[in-house]
Amino acid sequence: MIVQRLNGGVIHQPRRPSTNTKTTAIDAYLARVAAIHIKWVQLQELANDHFGHDPEAIHWGHVGDLGRVNQALDDLLAIFDGQAK
Repeated sequence: MIVQRLNGGVIHQPRRPSTNTKTTAIDAYLARVAAIHIKWVQLQELANDHFGHDPEAIHWGHVGDLGRVNQALDDLLAIFDGQAK
């Protein structure tokens, strides 16, 4: 069983049976890169749609949510190049 932590909670994801017992690091790396690309596209689509919010009804809670998203993106960027943009 794979356990993934998300926002302090725990999500249990069943491990899929492996049909290839010789998965290499590059195979796993490329699979994760592909998963990140899919999520990146989803995030772009959400941003283009104001994250599902009516622009006429934006309130400070929405601003706070985007502040947390912005901080999380800075944290991710810091993993790869040592500085947030």
